[in-house]
Amino acid sequence: MLQDLVTEPLTFALLDLARNGNERHREGVPSMRRLFDGFRRDRSGGVAVIMALTMIPLAFLAGAGIDYARGAGIRAKLQTATDAAVLAVIREAPVLTTDADFRSRARALFDASFPAQAGVTVTRFTPVRAGTQVTVSATAQVDMTLGRLMRTGPLEVSGTSQAMSGGKSVEIALVLDNTGSMNSSGKLPALKQAAKDFLSYLDKVVLTRDSAKVALVPFSTQVNLGTAVTDAAWLNYTKVGSVSEGTWKGCVTDRDQPYDVQVPNAEPGRADAYPADKCASMSYGKPTLTAVRPLSTDYPGLAAAIDSMSAGGDTNVTIGVAWGMEALTPYGPLNTATSLTDDRVSKIMIVLTDGLNTDNRWDGVCAGKWWYGRSSDCIDTRTLAACAAAKEAGITIYTVRVIDGNTNMLKSCASKDGFFYNVVTANDLRPAFQSIGSSIAQFRLTQ
Repeated sequence: MLQDLVTEPLTFALLDLARNGNERHREGVPSMRRLFDGFRRDRSGGVAVIMALTMIPLAFLAGAGIDYARGAGIRAKLQTATDAAVLAVIREAPVLTTDADFRSRARALFDASFPAQAGVTVTRFTPVRAGTQVTVSATAQVDMTLGRLMRTGPLEVSGTSQAMSGGKSVEIALVLDNTGSMNSSGKLPALKQAAKDFLSYLDKVVLTRDSAKVALVPFSTQVNLGTAVTDAAWLNYTKVGSVSEGTWKGCVTDRDQPYDVQVPNAEPGRADAYPADKCASMSYGKPTLTAVRPLSTDYPGLAAAIDSMSAGGDTNVTIGVAWGMEALTPYGPLNTATSLTDDRVSKIMIVLTDGLNTDNRWDGVCAGKWWYGRSSDCIDTRTLAACAAAKEAGITIYTVRVIDGNTNMLKSCASKDGFFYNVVTANDLRPAFQSIGSSIAQFRLTQ
């Protein structure tokens, strides 16, 4: 009885607990379902979640982009190194009597231009010579960083260069504006450095200096020939009448038309002689315009002449182009060039100016105007005629416009569009001359 009094209430309590628990469980199922449904329908914070997920592949892509950009830079350096190696080793090829010496020297020259660097391994270097041709090929592996998650293994880059000895020689005329406007914006100092760097580059890419002769033609409205030719038969002291044989300081002006724009004759007569003139700019009794230097292999002497250039006077591009032709032909006053028909020699003229044509021997009269109202159009016509004559004679012309000048005229003067350079700051002169030098060197580099 006592047992019944104890166990009965306990039994009822347990049954009640179980019943209530089951009911709460049944009530909890739809509550949990509503919780998940609400979470699924909730859009707050969705952009943040999506962005977090998309940042992972974007980070990988950015890392891969950096890796591939670095690889492109290494490829460019590798190509430059093979170029330098092939050009240098071909000069030494005659004294590298064994293949082992040739391979060893080629690798040393390559390493000098492509030094060891972290994360880059040269896996293959192959120098080959066959007759007068030398080929240098190299391959390098560039370690990847984040790019490894998208590409297995390192990035491989390569470069190949070929050169031939005994290629064409070049004769080059540097026709450089020395007018007063070259004193502004740092143009003249930049030109001097760029021209000297150009000579240094030539010295590296030719077997001997005999295969790359250079002339210097500084110009304003005149050129300066120096006084060593005072009694030359081709000079005429009466056409302009400003000087005599005893007072002449070396400057000449435009020849009579049409000779002012023609390739020089074998023996100039009195009709097409060269008019002696009073120098437009003088200092301490001497002309400030640096004297013309005919074709030469004296690179140090040319560099010194370039350093001596000073700016003064007006602009006449025609006389610059005309004396560029004088420098590149075997006739006339300079008389140091090879024949224009010699297939073994390429003739090249580089014409640089920073301004519009403003003056020639006839001033503005050729346009029917006097000084106060003259136009440069008539002088531009003479310049283009001189350029056409040079190109017809087989001379390749590069033109450089420095900040100012007649763009259309200089483009037309150049042998093709890619040979016109529009330099917008003085600092851009060096890369312009480097590009021209590289273009000229293609007669050596065949690939």
